[in-house]
Amino acid sequence: MSSIIASRSCLARPAQQLRAVHSSAIQQAGRNKNRVAFKKHAAINRKEHAALYDEQDQAYTSRTQPDAWEEGDHHTYGHLLMESVRDVRRYVRQMKFEHPTLVEHAKPFRPPPASHVLRFERSITMGERHLSSDRKVLLRVQVAQLGLEGHELHKFVLLAGSRYNPVTDELKMSESRDPSSLLNKRRLADTLNALIVEAKKKDDSFADVPLDFKHCDYKPKAKFPLEWLPKVQQK
Repeated sequence: MSSIIASRSCLARPAQQLRAVHSSAIQQAGRNKNRVAFKKHAAINRKEHAALYDEQDQAYTSRTQPDAWEEGDHHTYGHLLMESVRDVRRYVRQMKFEHPTLVEHAKPFRPPPASHVLRFERSITMGERHLSSDRKVLLRVQVAQLGLEGHELHKFVLLAGSRYNPVTDELKMSESRDPSSLLNKRRLADTLNALIVEAKKKDDSFADVPLDFKHCDYKPKAKFPLEWLPKVQQK
């Protein structure tokens, strides 16, 4: 079947060539998934199929000069549509022939151990590069998991200031001064280490300085007492 398709003239209409390639792919791969081992089929016929599809694409891309108009070809928008169809076909071929081979390299997800207490967050804008928002990194950590107690904890919370939330016991810091997110992540880790080292110093514990949590607008909500509800008598 592939030799028949290869012998066709490149002057044939694009729709006819697409139908020919599509029918050959169906005949070789099969319509019923239960009868075809796609993993074995991809490993054996991947190169043959890729050459067959690429030959059809080169029939359109290898022309240096357009043919004379004979009122039988597509217009400009038709060629643009066919170009998008060829792009889709290229990705479909990758999914069909490369995906079965990638399953062998899949690894199960393993959650991070309890010793990894730092959480870094960042955003990525698809299709855009060098945005200031993409290099910003956010650090979240539970202060109770840092191993600080007594005067060390008091001094650490005092140094953290408004970045510490007393309701959730969470420290949140962000950084965007460096040109890449990796450097900003490193700067946040160094800043946290510097805060811990400074909190563990014994020269001054700042025990006489009270903690100020005015930046936290938390207002506790009173719970409605259940004993005030009327009791429903069952009939």
